[in-house]
Amino acid sequence: MSVEALHSAGIVRTAPKAPTVLVVEDQALLRLYVSEMITEAGYTVLSVENADEALSVITSNPDIRLVFSDFEMPSVMNGLDLGYYLFKTRPDVAFVLTSGAKMDEGFALPPRGLFVSKPFLESDVCSALAQLVH
Repeated sequence: MSVEALHSAGIVRTAPKAPTVLVVEDQALLRLYVSEMITEAGYTVLSVENADEALSVITSNPDIRLVFSDFEMPSVMNGLDLGYYLFKTRPDVAFVLTSGAKMDEGFALPPRGLFVSKPFLESDVCSALAQLVH
């Protein structure tokens, strides 16, 4: 019996494809740390240094389901601007914004967005991802 036939008969099941997360962080060590943390949580991870690179990667990767972005970056737009841009152009993509800076009282996230304050715990990041992706 072929593999296709086994799948059709329900005998063989493949694991669902892991959701893809794009990490946008200008600090290389923190980008690596967060990427590893998210990978270990079972996600596929792509990572870039700034919003400009993120826009390029998002355009060429329709599998991205969530963007995890720092607020402050050396880029044309900051992380919050990136989140709103994504909401307008890719409303299917969820968004997590993170920052160590105190955010203004009136700041608002785009729909399907969450804020995780730095320093964060692995459980904070994984909880935010789970809320938005699953």
